Amino acid sequence: MKIITGKCTMTICKVKHLIKIIVMALTLFSSFYSCAEENNMKVQSLWHFATQLKNTVGQDAEKLDAIIPGRFVREDPSIAERLKAEPFTIDGGIEIRNMKVRLDLHNPGKVYIISYDVANANILLEDVRKTYPQLKLIDVPHGHSEDETFSWITPLDERGNAIGFGFPYAQPSYLKNMTLRNFQD
Repeated sequence: MKIITGKCTMTICKVKHLIKIIVMALTLFSSFYSCAEENNMKVQSLWHFATQLKNTVGQDAEKLDAIIPGRFVREDPSIAERLKAEPFTIDGGIEIRNMKVRLDLHNPGKVYIISYDVANANILLEDVRKTYPQLKLIDVPHGHSEDETFSWITPLDERGNAIGFGFPYAQPSYLKNMTLRNFQD
């Protein structure tokens, strides 16, 4: 190794440059890995939450009390079967907004449909497919409104219940809302 006063040789400069590139790459990789790990935790938390809710469909509405923080209020004071909840955050930091619960008209007190918006999650269709590879597309927007969604559902369970995922027409890459209900009806 040859050192020249005040300057470095080409070999030493190349090694220093290579070391800088490796350090930057490792830093970038670790932050990417950290972000991916954080997103994976969010996704797993959301799937756990959705599965708990799906299992309440057809059951007594009181079962929701153990899953949903806070309480439900009537969406319209004159309609007992339509309830809503204030926004809340689940494990992993995902905010649940506009949660609505419809009770079954033919089986009073039983959960019929649960729907809600997912905020600050950045969950892609590919993220959903990792857990639910047999997703089925059940609704495609006709382009009349940006609020329309591409709707996908998981396979039905033994009771006919499934989880529905809505990806907005305006930004189809990110999950917007979820619906849990009996899709055999």
